[in-house]
Amino acid sequence: MVFFHLGEEHDGTQQLVNIGYVFLAAIYQALKIPEFIAGYLSKTQIAYPLDDILQLLVYSRCLNPGSKKRTYEGKGNYFFELPDFTLDDVYHSLSHLAAMKEKLTLHLHRRITEMRGRDCSLVFYDVTNYYFTTERGEGLRQTGVSKENQETDIVQLGLFIDNDGIPITYELFRENTNDMATMRPILQKSKKEYGLGKITIVADKGNNTGENLAYIDGEDDHYIISQKIRGAGKDLISVVLDEDGYVWNQDGTFKSKSIERERVVKRSDLSTRTITEHLLCFWSRNEQDYQRAKCGFLDEKIAEFIENPSLLNASNAFGIKKYFKKVLVDQETGEILKAKEQYVFNQAKYERDLALDGYYCIVTNDLTLAPLEIIQHYHQLSKIEESFKVTKSDLEGMPVYVWTRDRIEGHFLTCYLALVLYRLLQIKLDNRYPIHQLKEALNSAEAVLLDRSIYLIPDPLLIVNELAEKHQAKLNYKRMKLEYLRSQLNRIKRNS
Repeated sequence: MVFFHLGEEHDGTQQLVNIGYVFLAAIYQALKIPEFIAGYLSKTQIAYPLDDILQLLVYSRCLNPGSKKRTYEGKGNYFFELPDFTLDDVYHSLSHLAAMKEKLTLHLHRRITEMRGRDCSLVFYDVTNYYFTTERGEGLRQTGVSKENQETDIVQLGLFIDNDGIPITYELFRENTNDMATMRPILQKSKKEYGLGKITIVADKGNNTGENLAYIDGEDDHYIISQKIRGAGKDLISVVLDEDGYVWNQDGTFKSKSIERERVVKRSDLSTRTITEHLLCFWSRNEQDYQRAKCGFLDEKIAEFIENPSLLNASNAFGIKKYFKKVLVDQETGEILKAKEQYVFNQAKYERDLALDGYYCIVTNDLTLAPLEIIQHYHQLSKIEESFKVTKSDLEGMPVYVWTRDRIEGHFLTCYLALVLYRLLQIKLDNRYPIHQLKEALNSAEAVLLDRSIYLIPDPLLIVNELAEKHQAKLNYKRMKLEYLRSQLNRIKRNS
């Protein structure tokens, strides 16, 4: 149990302590995590206060993220008193958090469902990776290149979130696990244990595999998944570039067409399933401009690279290499070329790719959806992309400083819990504030002891007062007696 610091002694130093954590603590309590931990402890022989350690790890991950050592050293930065435990206890606790991960995430799902219901009409899935400070390539962590271009040990995380952006569950995978193979294990677990009912899964083209689509369709669920165009074959490219069937908007900046087709997908065991799906093709001028600005117009570079092949060997800037083929034999004489490497530029491939700029394809087996509905649903995939951004930036989930599998699992469970708390806090405020603003606001809520019973409350951001009012509490007084401050913080925790 957390006890508020009574401030019985004061040596003259005015240390600011955070009180904004209490809004996260209110949600933590409402999710009945302490009760879950108590149930776990009743079956173990743990001598240290696991729930207190978990709260410290989660609140610090939300407000002042850092290594476990730094978190332990900063445990006096919050307006509560903790029982005695050591840094070793913190590290050991990660192993127990790993052991309870499956049951705790299921517990959270059930509590969220009880508290506010789950909107799983759309669920979103994606996978990303997180890097470590080591390059050992052992167990769960394998050496590779992260999405941030860090060449070190990394681990992959697959995440499901609901239509409100609240996480449902997650799973960790070794770095060398193909993204395409990560969805089905989590989906099978969620369908079986979480009782999600009929769902529509939204994902990007990395999950567009026969194995995944056959499973989703076989479960009588729906999918909305983007379809790769370049490299998908001439038949699809011909359909995309064929103007027949496209419907344009009034200003000529967007067009789309939907084609119903029978698609035969192949599973890993070579069995097949025939799926009736809609192939939605669309083009956007804004997307075309974005793609061309991102990749650059290659015309100015082509002659330069042909003239100086060493540039082509040294760099793949602008993605130019794919349009060149090294020539070992003179195309006219048949003579073997030795003195100087020569390249042939594939003009047709380049022009075809230019023509595909601005085009996207999405496939769905939900035949009731209109084209714009499909696009709107798919664009909501940004919710999960933003969740990854939050865990990597605001929550500083990486670099990861622990190395063994159980401690890695424990670390990511604290990151997951922090994300859940922030998402529920956002919803409490009608999703009007991004997480970085909430983090700033909660960190602005501080108190400093003036004497034995009076605390000074510097001016917190307005979001703090708004949150306090939602909990029928007041934190907008400049000075507060200890008893009053404690009563207001307890009221917040009770009225979540």
